[in-house]
Amino acid sequence: MNTGDKKGTILITEDNPANMKLIRDVLMFYGYDVIESYDGETSLKKIKEHKDKIDLILMDLQLPDIDGLEIIRIVKSDDSTKDLPIFVISAYVQETDIKKALKAGCNNYITKPINLEDFMGKINAFFIHCINNKDSDFSNPK
Repeated sequence: MNTGDKKGTILITEDNPANMKLIRDVLMFYGYDVIESYDGETSLKKIKEHKDKIDLILMDLQLPDIDGLEIIRIVKSDDSTKDLPIFVISAYVQETDIKKALKAGCNNYITKPINLEDFMGKINAFFIHCINNKDSDFSNPK
């Protein structure tokens, strides 16, 4: 967990520029540092490059090159990145879609369209959980 004036660093992987702008702007407004990625390949590169800086990954499932579920599997199967928490942000709202994402290794699932109050509630709850449980693993705070 990063310390200082910023609350934490979040990697956003989202191919839709309007969604990226909304997510980025609201996170930055609330004091988070943001790293942006518009596709899967770039996301994987940025995860490797910034793995010690990233506190949370927000992952869209429908990307132009690599499926978001596959990215989650890759991240979770790599010893150097497996502990990075991942929240899916997706328009897929069926229970089967959510179960697939959780099975792949995501820690939380946020549906689109994004309700900003619920979205920030989940993000802030995650960081509060991390601060209060520095020595424990993250496990989907409610």
